[in-house]
Amino acid sequence: MDIYIFQFLNLFLLNFMNLISPGPETALMLHNSSYYSRKIGFYTGLGIVTSSLIHKTYSFLGFGAFISKTPWLFDLVKYGGGIYLIYLGVRMLLSKSKIANANREENEYITRLKKMTLLKAYKMGFTIDILCPSASLVFISIVAATVAPETPLWIQLIYGVILILTSLTWYTLQSFIFSHGWIKKVLDKSGGWLNRLMGAYMLYFAAKLMMRTLS
Repeated sequence: MDIYIFQFLNLFLLNFMNLISPGPETALMLHNSSYYSRKIGFYTGLGIVTSSLIHKTYSFLGFGAFISKTPWLFDLVKYGGGIYLIYLGVRMLLSKSKIANANREENEYITRLKKMTLLKAYKMGFTIDILCPSASLVFISIVAATVAPETPLWIQLIYGVILILTSLTWYTLQSFIFSHGWIKKVLDKSGGWLNRLMGAYMLYFAAKLMMRTLS
């Protein structure tokens, strides 16, 4: 049992460092939590965690290696991810001029919330993560480096449950932090620069993903 504890600690620490590293998911969480509401942010995070559950499941089962070694399927996922990141980036850039006014005008804020439902937020979180193959590839590498092939499946199941709960806790925390009053005030005073930055960040990841696909 000691070997499994040591194995899990390595897996947990590497996964946690990967989890907290800034990426397109963080940009989306910041945008949805601060621009809309804490609840919208939470459901965005829930969508990301659901996708993460899928990634982790097939990684533990060995299907991740199959996907990464099937060029046409892997390229299809990468192109899909790049296109979706471009869509989100452009959407954030176009919404820049509305942020400051929307935070001052309650009616405009209510209208904005009506346009973003909990289901839409969930789908956004799920889509951005499921179409980012880097999330899957990094986790496959972490599992390969830390989990021995002979580790019983039930032990790996426990690993997976703990990692998913960790992800849920992390994104819930983000939704609370990014929707805090002072964050909204910063956005209100920024004139939309933070939203533009998040949009540019999305486009950067999209370009990076597309370049890797074409290379």
